[in-house]
Amino acid sequence: MKKLILILSVFFAITIIANAQIPNNSFENWITQNEIEIPSVPWVTNNLQEKPLGVTFNPVTKSTDHFPNDVGSYSLRMENNISYLSEIGELLPYWACSYGYTTTAFYPGFFGPVFPITGHPNTLYGYYKFIPQNNDTMFFSISLYYNGVVVSSAYLSSNITVSDWASFSIPLPSYVNADSAQIGFSAFNIESGYPSGPHGNSILYIDNLSFDNLIIGVSENIFKSSMFTLSPNPASDLINLNMDNPMNSLTIVNIYNVSGALIRSESILTNQQQINVADLSNGFYLIEIKTKDWTEKQKLIIKK
Repeated sequence: MKKLILILSVFFAITIIANAQIPNNSFENWITQNEIEIPSVPWVTNNLQEKPLGVTFNPVTKSTDHFPNDVGSYSLRMENNISYLSEIGELLPYWACSYGYTTTAFYPGFFGPVFPITGHPNTLYGYYKFIPQNNDTMFFSISLYYNGVVVSSAYLSSNITVSDWASFSIPLPSYVNADSAQIGFSAFNIESGYPSGPHGNSILYIDNLSFDNLIIGVSENIFKSSMFTLSPNPASDLINLNMDNPMNSLTIVNIYNVSGALIRSESILTNQQQINVADLSNGFYLIEIKTKDWTEKQKLIIKK
């Protein structure tokens, strides 16, 4: 068994390296400048820029709360602090307070190609937690470039609370070729128009970014005992649901998306059931089984 675990660990490590072209994708590497800790290049935050303004709060920090548990040791934590709002801030709120914002860039405010990519990425994956205040809206963005020109871009925004780690996926519109990329995250809506700018002390965590394949830890995927099993996983059209214990009561199957929204609910009649998931788009979902005696959730990846 130890040999099997070692082999699987090496396999998943190779998979992570192969799929994570994004530099410092799990935010393990940090440096200190002017006595302030910041993520290493190519990530840029507003920690250093606010110090001359008298702001002593660092909105971007390293956190030991990370996911998957057996992949890396840290995550990126971003927090707004609207106590720094001023009269100017009423007109330019997110530039005049301490805001949670991180992007791949050469310097703050830079927008353009930052890190090289190979192949043909179609989706950005990762994990996040979001605790919004006052209807703050998190904002994730990705742009692909070829010869310095944007060839594909997409974003994800939400004001839904996600207090437990969940995965996200951002599909990219079709394109021909790309040679570089830029990625950004903020704990507020950075786009113009309401509700842009921080409205509360919202908190956002980000971890384990990758292209086209969600990074899954060994213990998360293989060695967890459960009341039911799903196969295949990843799936494309049909999944087989098998429960270990006899059914003694009504059993409900719920499917949630990455935002925690219930997208399907149905009852099942037998311990072995086949569920059609062909209508689900690529990404991460939670399958919840509810009975009178127990409730359990497992991750499901849809990949077509």
